[in-house]
Amino acid sequence: MTQRRRKLRKSRKFLCCSNMTCRGSRSLIQICAYLAFITTTVADDREECDKTKCPGPLAYYEVLGCIPVFKKEGDCCATKYNCDHLKQRSTSKCYVNGKEYEIGEVLKEEDANPCDIGCTCHPGYDKIATFNCAIVDCFQGPAKPGCYRKRSPLNCCPGEEVCPENPEDRAICNVNGKEYRDGEHFSVESEPDLTCICQPGYEGKNVEPFCVKPKHPYCSPDFRHASNIFNNCPPVYYSTQSPQTGCSVFSRCQNNNDTVIHKEDDLKSADKNLDGLETQTDFGGGGWSF
Repeated sequence: MTQRRRKLRKSRKFLCCSNMTCRGSRSLIQICAYLAFITTTVADDREECDKTKCPGPLAYYEVLGCIPVFKKEGDCCATKYNCDHLKQRSTSKCYVNGKEYEIGEVLKEEDANPCDIGCTCHPGYDKIATFNCAIVDCFQGPAKPGCYRKRSPLNCCPGEEVCPENPEDRAICNVNGKEYRDGEHFSVESEPDLTCICQPGYEGKNVEPFCVKPKHPYCSPDFRHASNIFNNCPPVYYSTQSPQTGCSVFSRCQNNNDTVIHKEDDLKSADKNLDGLETQTDFGGGGWSF
């Protein structure tokens, strides 16, 4: 009988956090309730984490494959990004999609976007290898009144001009409750990387030939601006842009006239020497720190 009571007491002790009707365990119940509150609060904070509000050019770091480093586990925003893998690269090779290309090697179709025509890996002006592609001129002038140009995400330039007799004959695509007409670009909220153009036959499926995912990120400096990576040149954005999601305008390399600004509390600093532009970086130390 005594042994049975001991087992019962032991089982009741472990059930108290889930069974709040246990008698004589008021303090334990309060502790369990507090722990439950803390757990729920932490979970809610993680669910509410909005990466687009974190400082720094997050899209830039993502395409470079840099690893976020957090001050403590569970934090929403990183304090810095580890890009050490970039230091292992060779200045005599081109890089795209994690692949290496030798000098003189032609870009493979599997790695080429529509406008990547005649691309070859070759030494840059500073002897750092980069892809050099043919200059594509897509200028065709505006379409005539009542006309439009056919477009496809699979092609670099617009196609033929179409002048329908009746405006109603132009195909319409319904995307998220909004209408787009044949030849017009549209975006997919759940898949922002897709390049989509309304075309006849679209039935709500965001697949080829209506939508295409780039074969390599358009925002990545890997492809044509490898020198900026080797020289630790941070990206520059227009003041109206979102560095968290947008592509940089160009890169800003350090020079002897730069002044180092330390703002450790904000994890970022701004260089506003260029009118209408701002670089969200800290030139102090090695690499980029936000």
